[in-house]
Amino acid sequence: MKRYQSVTDAFSKPMDFKKDNKIIFDGDELPLINDQIPDFTSGKFDKVTETIAEFYNVVKFPNYDDVEDFISLFDKGRRSLFSRRLDDEIGWNKNILELGCGTGQLSLFLSRGNSRTIYAVDLSERSLVLGEEFRKKNEIDNVYFLRSDVFDLKFQKNYFDFVVSNGVLHHTKDAEAAFRNLVDVTKPGGFLVIGLYHKYGRTMTRVKQKLATVLGDKIIFFDKTLRLMKNDAKKFAWMKDQFFNPHETHHLPGEVLSWFQSSGVDFINLFPFFDLNAVELFEPQTKPSTVSLFINDLLLGIDQRQISEGGFFIVVGRKRSIVP
Repeated sequence: MKRYQSVTDAFSKPMDFKKDNKIIFDGDELPLINDQIPDFTSGKFDKVTETIAEFYNVVKFPNYDDVEDFISLFDKGRRSLFSRRLDDEIGWNKNILELGCGTGQLSLFLSRGNSRTIYAVDLSERSLVLGEEFRKKNEIDNVYFLRSDVFDLKFQKNYFDFVVSNGVLHHTKDAEAAFRNLVDVTKPGGFLVIGLYHKYGRTMTRVKQKLATVLGDKIIFFDKTLRLMKNDAKKFAWMKDQFFNPHETHHLPGEVLSWFQSSGVDFINLFPFFDLNAVELFEPQTKPSTVSLFINDLLLGIDQRQISEGGFFIVVGRKRSIVP
């Protein structure tokens, strides 16, 4: 556990490291998952949080069945427009928090070059163990896996240069409250990247979720994305995550912009938004009008590519230096 000694400044309370591989945080000994991952949770969760944590202990998403080593993980990451842009645009020597990292593939992908310090946080113990095993196997030294609850984060206020939470907050009991907690740990001038299920882009998926309650695993035959997947483990994880998830909420970009406004966060970008594929993630754009947001919402509801990818949208914001 000595490697965590180099990142104690990220946390809100004093940490002490004992010779017997124990970590003392704010006077109490931290549980260690597999004797290697600090658990900052109290062990007491609200019903939604507990249910989701148990779900992802079974459904480890994404899994590592199609990734053998860092080279294959890096190649996989570069094929994704979202992760490729993050890697290209975040820059070096940054403190990064990924809230809801799952098995940690995005955090590990962003670790190249060893000049970024990345905190990969999730509730699923088994997912974290998979990520930590991959990290150790590939000798990645700048990613730190932690178990923590978004409603009880133990990080310093105003600490992170970048906070990424893609496809996570809609699985919490209160997405807006979770977002505000992420704003708290973002430094003034730092960026937040928030990915959520779109209310209209998720419509067809909600229909399939209803079918899945009757058809069970046979829902595969009604979903093109699943039919095209060749890896059985990946197919299982995607199917469970999309059609059998015990809790999800649906949102609109305009709603998130209201969160930004009340939390002291300036709008930077929205994806997808009409045709902005050539625009950089962190390049400030004009805040969309109510009319343009409405049109974009309608387009998202019929965009087959977005529907096949889960009906996501991503909003990027920047925390103001002076927060109301």
